[in-house]
Order: sequence, then C-alpha cells, then structure tokens
Amino acid sequence: MPSTLTPLSRSAAVCRLMGFTLIEALVVLAVLGVLLSLAVPNLSNLYAKHQLQAQAEGLLDSLMMARSEALKHQQPVTLCARAAAQCDTQPNWQQGWWVFVDTNHNARRDEGEALLEAREAFPLHMFLAANSTVKAYFSYGPDGRSQSPGGGFMAGTWRFCRSADAQGWQVVSNALGQPRVEKYPVQQCP
Repeated sequence: MPSTLTPLSRSAAVCRLMGFTLIEALVVLAVLGVLLSLAVPNLSNLYAKHQLQAQAEGLLDSLMMARSEALKHQQPVTLCARAAAQCDTQPNWQQGWWVFVDTNHNARRDEGEALLEAREAFPLHMFLAANSTVKAYFSYGPDGRSQSPGGGFMAGTWRFCRSADAQGWQVVSNALGQPRVEKYPVQQCP
C-alpha cells in the first residue's frame, strides 16, 4: 500500500522522532538544576574538608623538610609562627609559618639567617591551635632531633579544625621530632 504522507510531512515526522520539543528540553534543564542545587553544598563542604587536610599535610611537609635540612647541613633549623616580618611573640600559627636556618639557635629569625620556606596565612574558616610546648616555635638540632634552645627535647601537637566539622586533623611530633598527621574528634573549634 502506498504511503499517504507527502515528502514534506514525511520529513517533519522523521525530525519529530529525532529531536526534543522545547518543553522536554526545559524539563530536563529543570531536573538538572534541582540535582545540581543538591550537589553543590556537598561539593563545597568536601572541598573545605580537603583543604583542611591539605593544610595539616603542609605543616607535616614543613616539619619533615626542617628535620631533613637540619640533618643535611648539621645546623639547627626552626619553624616559627609568623607575624609581619618576624616570628610571632603572640603565637598565632594561623598567620602562617617560617622555616629557617637558626644559626644562633634562639628560635627567632634574625638578620642573615636563611629562610627555607614561608607558608601563608590560613583561610578564614579554618583554625590552627598548638599546645603549649609548641606555641611559638619548633626546632630541630643538627642531629635531626627536636630540641629547644635550652637543649631539652620538644614534642607537640598542632590541631587543625573547622567549626562546621566533627573531625579535624592534627600533626603530632614525638620526642625524637618525628611528625605524623592523623584525624581527631573535634570537641571545640575556636
């Protein structure tokens, strides 16, 4: 039986089978918009958690580099909480830190002491607190052991947190100066 469709109506029927109507396209866009609005907050939260972990691993890297440099050059190397142009006397690790060769081993960066690394301040939504033994600085002696300017061993913990999270990251250095990074449950984040 011959087709009753004219060539023009046949091509319109084929196009109709191959494409979308405007309403169908708008429905798909609306569904994608709803799904995207549900995913974006989770992605930004995931990004912030990853950024917090990266900051903790950055401190770990700085500690490991300081220890390595102290061993390699057989001289003291110190990390200190940083203020504008010097080590912070009111320790605030959130402003970043310096790693430097501490030739006179006084835990302060003096003129002429080589700066090995400078870390920038933290994003505003993150917090870093250090326990009292590492409030302002952390030093390695020429033998790669953690050592205060007075010669005693140093050990300490730096805690990274966000007020929105139940879990944070901490960097712990033992009496030998070997650091590690681990998760910890946040009770209170400043």
